[in-house]
Amino acid sequence: MDSPCGSPNSDRQDGGEFQFTFESLITSSTRSILESLGVEGSCSVSLTESVFDFPQEFGRTFHAYKAGLYLFPNDDIEQDRLAIQTEAIERLCSGKVHFAPFSDKNPPRNVLDLATGTGDWAIQIGEMFPSTKVIATDLSPIQPTLVPPNVHFYIEDSSERWIYSERFDYIHTRGTAGCWQSFEKDIAAQAFEWLYPGGYFESVELDNYTGLLCSGSPPALKDIYRRVGFEDVHELILPMPMNGWPDDPMLKRIGGLWERNFLSGLSGMTLSIFTRVFELSPEDVEACMAPAVALINVRRELSDLNVHAYMNLRIVWGRKPVA
Repeated sequence: MDSPCGSPNSDRQDGGEFQFTFESLITSSTRSILESLGVEGSCSVSLTESVFDFPQEFGRTFHAYKAGLYLFPNDDIEQDRLAIQTEAIERLCSGKVHFAPFSDKNPPRNVLDLATGTGDWAIQIGEMFPSTKVIATDLSPIQPTLVPPNVHFYIEDSSERWIYSERFDYIHTRGTAGCWQSFEKDIAAQAFEWLYPGGYFESVELDNYTGLLCSGSPPALKDIYRRVGFEDVHELILPMPMNGWPDDPMLKRIGGLWERNFLSGLSGMTLSIFTRVFELSPEDVEACMAPAVALINVRRELSDLNVHAYMNLRIVWGRKPVA
């Protein structure tokens, strides 16, 4: 495993409890702590077993590193949901994995995938471009261990200040709604800073990408790109059906996948919010609160083929100016 900050250990741990070492990229706050302890010359630290000691709530598990920062679970149920979500998005995009203008003849050298989840996209890019070094980060170490040799996973809170030893040709986000307090400040501005001139930033996000509990109307994603300095900004908007209501066979299949995605993720998303913010019990969230938002009724309406609902998938990519 090659670190963007050096050469961390990629070998399996001899005699350890875990088959691989998942490492954390050092943030500015972590670096200050290490320096106060007299630890120098290392750009990454091996995580202890505590990062795998996932907190449990409502019968689900959640990330241990910076516990509570991200509201969705990280257990097998959630990982299966993410696989369904990936399939739906890729089918809606006609199998296209990236929109930035890279190719076999013009591959990116260094790629950064933020909030990678199970790492599906990072692995696909690594297989597509074998000479490319792919760095993928997340709060949870839930990625597979058998991956292309050019793909490397790290634990990191990407909303903190980034520290890398080299820049990137391509930075990517997908499905990160609820991950950031400010997409513009935390992600877009830092992506602009850490790209080589001429490098590309790309986001594949659903409406309300800036957060789950934001007030007012979120700014247009493409406007954020332009505001932080990107040029040649493109936007592609694809309607994602909420269930299998379309007559078109392909869209009907995609809608069925998206319905499964939502039904699977509904409780994991809402229980964390409603129990903490509104101090409701899980039972109240499920059935006893206001009928319009009781989960049993939400599920029923999500699956109602008479409701021709959709949400927009926004794909935006832009280039950092060459000069």
